[in-house]
Amino acid sequence: MSGKLYLAPATRGGGVYRYFERTVLDGVGWSFYSNHSDVDRGNNARMWGLTSSIEAAWESIDEGDWLLFYTRENEYEYAARVAGKEHNPELGDAIREEILDADESENRDWDLLVFLNDPVSVSVSGDDVQELLDYGNRFPVRFIRVTDERLESLEAEYGDVDGFIDAIRE
Repeated sequence: MSGKLYLAPATRGGGVYRYFERTVLDGVGWSFYSNHSDVDRGNNARMWGLTSSIEAAWESIDEGDWLLFYTRENEYEYAARVAGKEHNPELGDAIREEILDADESENRDWDLLVFLNDPVSVSVSGDDVQELLDYGNRFPVRFIRVTDERLESLEAEYGDVDGFIDAIRE
């Protein structure tokens, strides 16, 4: 298997898509993130933040895994390969306050950061992912790791996660 697969909700409704745009599509510039991290991730670091409430999922993430982003009604539009991760409450807070403009009502920490390679455009319906992975919903209600058992059908059809991403890539 080429790595693990995670499903990430980043829908246009509810404001989460703007977080996705600013931190994954646009990325965070070195002049900003270097004030809060000693790790050099190049001129522009693409990242997704997770809350401490799902730390177990974050701990299981490895370099080379894939995040598949559910961004619109019944559609996954982007995927990105994991480049690394960092537990960094200082950087997470700075991103929330200065880049995402998260207000106090969005009481959500971003302490657990997942750094990503450039995202790729993909096109696969939530219905297709639901059927392939045998989920009850066509969309992820929270960030989830696709279990090894659920990946068996994906591997039978596509060989591995890389093969699946290649097949849905636009």
